[in-house]
Amino acid sequence: MRMLPQRFAGVWVWQSMVSLMAVALWQPFLVAQQRMPPDWVELIRNAEAGLTPERIPSALDDRQRLEHSLRSLEAFLATSPTQGARWRAVLGLDAAEKALASSEPELDVLTDVEKRFRQNYTGLEMEPFIKARDALARYVRSQRVASDPERTMTILRNRLKRLSDRYQKPEEASDVGEMHELGQTITYLQHSQQAPELVQAYRNTYSMSNARVLIGSDFVEKRFARPVHEQNPVNELILGTTVRGQSQLTGLVSPRLIDNPTQATLRLHLMADFCSANRGYNRSVVLNTQSSAQLQAAESIALTDSGLVSLGDTTADAELHTQITGIQHQLKIVRKIAAKQAAKKKPQADAISRSRLENRLTRQFHEQLASQLAEANQRLNSAARVELARLGIAKPHRSSWSTRDCMSLDWRVQSDTQLAAPGPCPLPISTQGMTLQIHQSLIGNLLDPVLAGRVLRSEDMDGYIAQFGEAAKRIPRKQDDGPWSITMQGFQPVEMLLDDSLIRFRIRTSRLDREDQSLDQPATIDAAYRVEIVDGRVQLHREGDVNVNFSGTAQKGVRSVTLRTFLKNKFEQLFRPELLDKPLDWSEKLPPQFQDLRLASLSIDDGWMQVQFH
Repeated sequence: MRMLPQRFAGVWVWQSMVSLMAVALWQPFLVAQQRMPPDWVELIRNAEAGLTPERIPSALDDRQRLEHSLRSLEAFLATSPTQGARWRAVLGLDAAEKALASSEPELDVLTDVEKRFRQNYTGLEMEPFIKARDALARYVRSQRVASDPERTMTILRNRLKRLSDRYQKPEEASDVGEMHELGQTITYLQHSQQAPELVQAYRNTYSMSNARVLIGSDFVEKRFARPVHEQNPVNELILGTTVRGQSQLTGLVSPRLIDNPTQATLRLHLMADFCSANRGYNRSVVLNTQSSAQLQAAESIALTDSGLVSLGDTTADAELHTQITGIQHQLKIVRKIAAKQAAKKKPQADAISRSRLENRLTRQFHEQLASQLAEANQRLNSAARVELARLGIAKPHRSSWSTRDCMSLDWRVQSDTQLAAPGPCPLPISTQGMTLQIHQSLIGNLLDPVLAGRVLRSEDMDGYIAQFGEAAKRIPRKQDDGPWSITMQGFQPVEMLLDDSLIRFRIRTSRLDREDQSLDQPATIDAAYRVEIVDGRVQLHREGDVNVNFSGTAQKGVRSVTLRTFLKNKFEQLFRPELLDKPLDWSEKLPPQFQDLRLASLSIDDGWMQVQFH
């Protein structure tokens, strides 16, 4: 007796959640555990006292690793001469070889080559490319700190002093805009292999998730419950009687959250009514029967590091009732005998039918759930894995938890030298609906591997547009511009600061070249936006002008003014008065079953943006 459809409706619960998580981007409880804050001033003093050039890593060792990885890449490319030559040109391997032929390689050239490996082209996720890319990055890092150890020590002492001064002024220490310098200091310490206790203390402090989706239990039960309605043929052999007929199953699968502080867990419950009209054939006797049952089945599902898994705790129960509605045979005496035999065997036959019904329900519920979870995991785990590998972005660390009232899906985007959120989002949360929380560290940590030190060239813009779509169209290439290039700063050149109801974008560049003119001077470009919500649609309106500020010794003259104006004009095309081409309708970005969701509130403060849907 086929009790359930091959694609059981209850699995829509987790399929829908997977879709929702994809839209949202990828702590046991909402309140962080109380812990004694470190004595930062003492840690910094100890770190400064312990600085020593002897710990600086050997650039020679990293150079040998780089040369070995490049030889391996050359051997790999030689297996396809035509494609190999194209890859050499795209990656600029000739420039890398020329730079490495010098006893003091130009590190900016090697950085430029390393960034060429971080493009969204099919193939760059293969191991030979990744090994060469990572070896380039490692060598550049070690050479920068090892080429002049005393200069490195001076830089670190100055940075630690500024860091210590910040803790003497609490208002500066808590400034969300100061995280860039803190992160740069910690990264430089780690690259120099200095002050491991201080580095670890900061990483422990800034290690909370920087993206989270919170879903209330009412929302889960309402949005992910799914009806079941199906008809199936009946074909059974029970106590020598062949039973054929048609069955109908009607019910509802609903999820219920379970307390689990280490991984989000819910239990799928099936409540259904079963009925069938059958005819039993035993020799020349035909028995007409009707059966009905109340069915219950349940199984738990958890979100683990490897994806969605069934916990295999399937249960099923059936309260089966069978009624003989008629016996057919030509002879009355045979019908009487058959009636007595049927009544005598009915308890046993009912027990067999009930057992088989429960076994089928258990097996099919589990098998169909496991099959569809496998499909969901394939989508969940492979959705952006290839792109992340090509761009060299660390796979986000995923965690989750659940209570009976709420479940949380958390992501932490953080490499070994980056800082994430210092704690959970402090904004008040509604237990109703769905809440999305994003910390300002998310954007910088995602973009840093791709953009830090990258040279954006006018001739490459078409390629960027082909790889990254709309995001690369905001700085168009114009014919009357002539050839130009903008060099991004070497550490987190793009930041998103979230505070006082404003989204502030900050871009840092280190050099500007246009035709035969250059401006070798760091610049900071700022643009602030206020969010406006009208009828559930979101638009970002710029507050004030796009600010372009230069650091270092001011350069005067027509050339400098011209280049600064050119830079300002370029970024004004990126940061327009209305950032979005058209107001964003959240419902259009959600799966069909969630398109009636409405944006209830949007809050921005203390480094966090929180969006609530009902």
